[in-house]
Amino acid sequence: KEGAKHSELIYNVDQTITEVQLYLWHTFRESLLPYTPPAPPLELGSPHTKKKEKVPPDSPSPDQLLYQEAMALLKRGELTQAFQKFTLLAILYPPSNLADNALYWAGECCYAQNMTGEALHFFQRVVREYPMGNKVPDAMLKMAYIYLHRGEKEKGLKILRELAHGYPQNPVGQKAQARLMREEKELAYY
Repeated sequence: KEGAKHSELIYNVDQTITEVQLYLWHTFRESLLPYTPPAPPLELGSPHTKKKEKVPPDSPSPDQLLYQEAMALLKRGELTQAFQKFTLLAILYPPSNLADNALYWAGECCYAQNMTGEALHFFQRVVREYPMGNKVPDAMLKMAYIYLHRGEKEKGLKILRELAHGYPQNPVGQKAQARLMREEKELAYY
């Protein structure tokens, strides 16, 4: 019962955060969009007379800054704050190349706190919303682990087989193969 209450509380807080984030997004959308620097002024003169200057590295975009903040929080073990930053990034910057990673790490924050239902939700979103993303194999592996933990063996084994066959050279595919062999060995004993 404690777990169900905790999950319901997290769900309600997440819903409230999402509503506030959407309100902020619609209210301050223009100021939240990534900054595009103006084009440098044209210089007159021969290109051969110009001095070569070191170009400072580009400053990070807002989605990159948010991702860096979230990762720093995650590394410090501040899972709730990291989760909030990752979900905010996914809401504010869905086309970002970091959005799938943000959803994956939001799922990891939940998984680390044994909130497997919430974690499964985020891992499924990675696979569904970003099927070509780099975190798809990792998300699928965690989905398989959750299904196996819940006793939903067929779902878990199906995903492990997909990973083992689809990503044989990837470390995730190799982990899936090892777990698949262990699970099938256990099934053979019954």
